[in-house]
Amino acid sequence: MDFLLLLPNRGRIVIECDGIQHYADDLPRADSRRYAEMVAEDRALRLRGYEVYRFGGYELTEGPESEALLDTFFDQLASRHTT
Repeated sequence: MDFLLLLPNRGRIVIECDGIQHYADDLPRADSRRYAEMVAEDRALRLRGYEVYRFGGYELTEGPESEALLDTFFDQLASRHTT
């Protein structure tokens, strides 16, 4: 996991920033085994009470668009966990 947010009322948020190593082999070609391992880890975390959010590396390298995406995401996340 790249980031873990521990919130009041036992809120546990995992943030993943996925580069090519999450879904491709060293050539780089799509690697269904790596992808399956990644989603299995997500399921295991969810079963333990974590919320898992993934961002593709491309989403995070688009300058102002990335900033707007993250602002919106964290605003929405905060509104879900503010009670």
